[in-house]
Amino acid sequence: MSTRTTQILSHLSGSTHSTRTTTTHHSARRPSHLLSLRRAQFLPLSTRRHPHSLSTQLSLTDPLTHRPIRRYAQHPSRNRFFLRGRLLTSGDTPWAFAAALCIVFGITGAFFSSTAVWWWHNEGPGGIVLVVITAYLSLVTIVSMLVTAFSDPGILPRGLDEDPPYQQVESGDGARAPMPRILKVRADVVRVKYCPTCRTYRPPRSTHCKLCDNCIDGCDHHCQWVNNCVGRRNYTSFFTLLLGAATTLIIVIISSALHLFFLTQRNDIDFRKAVSHGQGTGSAVAFCLSIAVIWPVGALLTYHMRLLLLNITTIEQIRNQALKTLVAGPAPPNPFSHGSWRRNIVAVLCRPRGYSWLDPTGVVLEDRREVNPGMTIGMDVV
Repeated sequence: MSTRTTQILSHLSGSTHSTRTTTTHHSARRPSHLLSLRRAQFLPLSTRRHPHSLSTQLSLTDPLTHRPIRRYAQHPSRNRFFLRGRLLTSGDTPWAFAAALCIVFGITGAFFSSTAVWWWHNEGPGGIVLVVITAYLSLVTIVSMLVTAFSDPGILPRGLDEDPPYQQVESGDGARAPMPRILKVRADVVRVKYCPTCRTYRPPRSTHCKLCDNCIDGCDHHCQWVNNCVGRRNYTSFFTLLLGAATTLIIVIISSALHLFFLTQRNDIDFRKAVSHGQGTGSAVAFCLSIAVIWPVGALLTYHMRLLLLNITTIEQIRNQALKTLVAGPAPPNPFSHGSWRRNIVAVLCRPRGYSWLDPTGVVLEDRREVNPGMTIGMDVV
């Protein structure tokens, strides 16, 4: 062995020894910044504070722009995203939502351009209070509608159960189906199904929406009037929308009718001339539109008030009705009810909104999960 080779081997052995010594020293007393880095790996992307976290180093970048790829750009669903993933809607046709917006702004525009002006200038403090209350309720209705339409309803993550256990189907053709999971909710048992599209077991009260192509946590229904699903994260804003819209419509109907009545009495004119009057025309338009809309909105609000008192969703109510037609006897008890209508209201409307598992503004990370060794047993290696 040459002298040069001996020097290289001795240098390598010395480096290895020093590395082991350093590793042992740091394992005994690990620096605080390494502990923070270790904790940051288990936090959601939006809450990581360490500037040099491993997730940033493993993020995928666009080969053209060399920027990190956002998660919303690769989300496999029918949703449409806006403002770099901060807003989303369903991939369904938006015409019903556009029509609903036109009706809302049409009623508010006709009311505040005519009826509200008359009440503000002619009825003293009472008229001013009426206009302020109506403006507040109108603002609440519009904001609740936009929040319901453009927020994450509770989209569940995908690929959490890539290899579910299977069982033979009783049809006899050798077909297999994923086995359901049995969960205990209070004193009852709930069967949790596997979603082959999202490749995960759905939590209780969750449903896969075919229009959005997502599993929605606490899915109530898909509403075409807001072009989005109504789930756990936006049900409170949806109920606020119904309550605010119904209350606003009632005020608009009464105040517009009183405006036309006062015009005929104080000006000594007939109803036709009152309607053709400058401000009377706007009141007539607001009155007619509100009368046409109050019936479906009131019926929908009454229906959801009943669901709220019982703490059931629209999908669960439809399934219970279908079960009654097939099986005689009383409906099965609701395992999610808290035993009191007051507790049910608080549990549904006052629950925390929860974390958005979609995290559309986050970056796509490299999947470094290894293949399950049990899945490779018996496979031919090419």
